[in-house]
Amino acid sequence: MKLKFYTRPDCSLCDKAEALLAEGGFGKTYEKVDIETDLELLDRYGEKIPVLHNTDTGEKLSWPFTASQVRELVED
Repeated sequence: MKLKFYTRPDCSLCDKAEALLAEGGFGKTYEKVDIETDLELLDRYGEKIPVLHNTDTGEKLSWPFTASQVRELVED
């Protein structure tokens, strides 16, 4: 399972989401992607970040999300 965490610098909601991921034990299970490095990602996720994306299933979670929702995303 591959999990991507779409974020950007100086994003307080992204910081909250990342803290939730760390507290839930997901800290090493995702790849952090800065959407500002790719115009397509910036267009797609600019107003939606932070976003978690399970690349195996295609499922995505946009903030706000809970630790239980992340578990469900990971377990699918």
